[in-house]
Amino acid sequence: MEMSAIILAAGKGTRMKSDMPKCAHTIIDKPMLEYVIDSLKALKIQNIVAVVGYGKEKLMEAVGDKVLYAIQEEQLGTGHAVMQAKSFLQGKEGITIIAIGDMPFIKKETLYSLIINHMQERADLTVLTVDHPQPYGYGRIYRNDKNQVVRIIEEKDCTKEQTDITEINASVYAVDNKLLFDSLDLIKNDNTQKEYYLTDIVDIFIQKGYRVNGYRANDYKELSGINNKLQLMEMECDLQKKIIEKHLLSGVTIHSPYTVVIGKDVMIESGVVINANTQIIGKSEIYKDAVIGPNSMINNSIIKARAIIESSIVVDSVIEENETITPFSNIRNKKIH
Repeated sequence: MEMSAIILAAGKGTRMKSDMPKCAHTIIDKPMLEYVIDSLKALKIQNIVAVVGYGKEKLMEAVGDKVLYAIQEEQLGTGHAVMQAKSFLQGKEGITIIAIGDMPFIKKETLYSLIINHMQERADLTVLTVDHPQPYGYGRIYRNDKNQVVRIIEEKDCTKEQTDITEINASVYAVDNKLLFDSLDLIKNDNTQKEYYLTDIVDIFIQKGYRVNGYRANDYKELSGINNKLQLMEMECDLQKKIIEKHLLSGVTIHSPYTVVIGKDVMIESGVVINANTQIIGKSEIYKDAVIGPNSMINNSIIKARAIIESSIVVDSVIEENETITPFSNIRNKKIH
């Protein structure tokens, strides 16, 4: 079955207090949008369209050619954003995943489970949901007495009773691609914001007799978006802690770990020693018994077994086995001859 994806990444993110588009903000060593792309590509989804708008040039430069781009010139709501992908995906068979670019830590396993549940239930639309201990600000999932999703109620439209609902809309969907684009034109903007809300697609699908399903995920933190610099910092710290722990448990020695930065895509073999105030980012590879740092930065480089890097910068380079890089070196584009 053909799989496609749309990532909504057109917003400015006014609460970020920045001229940079929200989804271009960096987490460790790459823009948050790229984390979502990575999760989708891990599922072998090839048709990925990122809908960009505010500051689109900066975001497109940061992400490059990893995705196709649809432009939302005016930010007229999430439904309107999805409409911008029409020229790329309309008429395609199969399932489309709709995700959001400011949810960088959504796991490929969660997306895979969403797709499998969608197929097992023979659904036309599946809404990803999660129980949230602090649901304020999120759309609530309203189910009928048969436990079927019948509506997504935005926070501002909730009654007092409905605000007590803890199951929220994660703003991620699996949907039949043809039915999606056949239905988008039915979304209206008769609301106070004069915007086209993608959540209205639930009502539209139900009215048409299509099967709407809700799949409940387990981890609300994984499905939390980023709206300001404080949340950006907190999520970056959480991710860095998990990365450090993974390498420690695999046999890497990390001294003063709270001063060390390691990117998500870095490979480090057991026996490596990483000293204080060291950054290892990009698609770097560090091999057995190498010693890195202190006060060093490795970016997109290969450090072979038993090499030693002391207080130096190594970028886009290969350091050979048993080679020692003496302090205050700045090595760039050193490849194997």
